[in-house]
Amino acid sequence: MSIWLNDPAPFPPQLIAELFRGVVRGLLGVLGYFKPKYPKAHLLLPFGAYLGRVEARFARLIARYLAGTLTLPKPRLRRTRASQASAVRPMRLPREKAWVIDALGWRAVGLAGNLDLLLARPDTASIVAQFPQAQRLLRPLCHMLGIAPACIAPLPKRPRKPRPKPAARPRRLTRKEREAILWYPNSEGKPMKLLPRRLPRD
Repeated sequence: MSIWLNDPAPFPPQLIAELFRGVVRGLLGVLGYFKPKYPKAHLLLPFGAYLGRVEARFARLIARYLAGTLTLPKPRLRRTRASQASAVRPMRLPREKAWVIDALGWRAVGLAGNLDLLLARPDTASIVAQFPQAQRLLRPLCHMLGIAPACIAPLPKRPRKPRPKPAARPRRLTRKEREAILWYPNSEGKPMKLLPRRLPRD
């Protein structure tokens, strides 16, 4: 496939979708080689389902692009925490960079390179860079494969929430103040001292 991807002739969108489908199907074909001792081997099925969703969504995106119905997305309204908690979320995939390469080894390296070459082509990059929904779809997959195409803009860093200031420590009492606190009258009304013979110096 790498020979095809280096062809200087422009690719039609249908061919771009087919080449992307070939990369995803290649990843699905090597999922059976997950390292048995890999700590995230239980993510084999969720990752396969994720790849199927990405393939279908990219095919729909290219179809809408050809039909002229692909437009810039409208700004999303942030959901409240209550609605987020009520929604059923699928199992989250790891967020480490290139974790798929770590899990599949050399079998995924060539596929990641093919995807990087496909997204580096001017015809593909123009489509992806023009529509943020395409970048939002491909950004997680590229992060999992350890590639960073120029057509996918990095996410802006979220501002850190200011930490609450620690409470001010109470002032340390002086020796005279400690002596005044530790004197109290006994049953006969005479002052009685509860201090040791010697106090530590300030």
